[in-house]
Amino acid sequence: MAVPFDIALPVPGGSTDAWGAAINGALGAIKARINNEAVARGVPLDAFAGATDDDKLTQALSYVGQQTYKPAIVLGQRSMEFKRTRQVFNGLAFTGPLTGNEFRYNQRVRISVPGSGWLDLPSGQPKGLYIGNLSFEGDSGTTFFVDHDNTGPVLWASHFENLAFNLFKHVMWGAHTAVTFSGFWDVNNSYDTPFKLWGSDNTYWTDGMLIDSPNMGSGNRYHVWLPNMSKTVVGPIFITAKSNICGLRLDGGRGVVLEGIRFDAQAQAGNPTWGSQLLITGGKFVRVRDPWFYGGMSQPNSTGHTNPAYDKGVLTITGGSNIVVDGAMFSDGDGSQPNKTAAGSPHIYIGGGSKIRIRDIQASDTPIVKRASSVSAGTIATDSDVTVAVG
Repeated sequence: MAVPFDIALPVPGGSTDAWGAAINGALGAIKARINNEAVARGVPLDAFAGATDDDKLTQALSYVGQQTYKPAIVLGQRSMEFKRTRQVFNGLAFTGPLTGNEFRYNQRVRISVPGSGWLDLPSGQPKGLYIGNLSFEGDSGTTFFVDHDNTGPVLWASHFENLAFNLFKHVMWGAHTAVTFSGFWDVNNSYDTPFKLWGSDNTYWTDGMLIDSPNMGSGNRYHVWLPNMSKTVVGPIFITAKSNICGLRLDGGRGVVLEGIRFDAQAQAGNPTWGSQLLITGGKFVRVRDPWFYGGMSQPNSTGHTNPAYDKGVLTITGGSNIVVDGAMFSDGDGSQPNKTAAGSPHIYIGGGSKIRIRDIQASDTPIVKRASSVSAGTIATDSDVTVAVG
């Protein structure tokens, strides 16, 4: 039965030249089809000449950059290393040959650019980046993307999925608009805050992420820091915050939803979270839905952080307006894990802000919700069986 992509083979007979021409025509069609299918999947890095992986990547980037419709660069199922910063361009894509991203079991893409990062954004609004199905390993001086502040470029309409990052200083610090993180992520052993992101219209970690970075050093450290984020959803990530690390910090913006985040700590291994696990210092129209907390506030008076007001509760709110905390769950280990939270620590502490609603809070014992004396009782609405104390 014929198929749409069938190739007609020549019928034996006729002159030798006619037969040979027919065979060559058929082989040429097969070659063209193989090339088209290969390009549809991407162009392998190892298809390009070069003595090193960086040399091959230079050739690959040159080739892809000249194409009207840019194929992905496929990084093979092997160990490779890149040591040069590369400026991205619209439509640049990197992918692995197979689905999978766990850095202990799949390909190892080593990135080492001490004092800088691997991928840099040009000025303006670069668009259409894709990176997927890869695992990367850095070092204490290397960032995956070159860091940018709030005067830098804004990455637009790009997609990152099924990624792992191990041993980087930072993974991404910069501005995003309409960026999506999907698939499963595994981020471990960062040396500083892995993600510091601002912008709007983003969808982050819709399918989850495991993040646990025990090497981040002293001082103010966060797994995810959102200084000014708007109209963005952060999905059901699983955060293990050790010692001085706070799992997530939100400072400003509007219309942010934190959906199903689980804030954990290795209390059974002697590594609880010293202070708050979720910190909200600002923002308008913020929703925190169905979060789960365990192992926070183990030593809130000696966290090593610069502002003690940020460590008053497992969830601390110091500013913002129209904030809803809905369905928060606070576990003390429930007999299966040690309870390292300091006795009497608030599950939720409100040190500032307005129009705050707390609904359907659950705790192993009686929920403790407190407010600063400077916060009016009328600014907080809770279920009728929840008392808000002053403390």
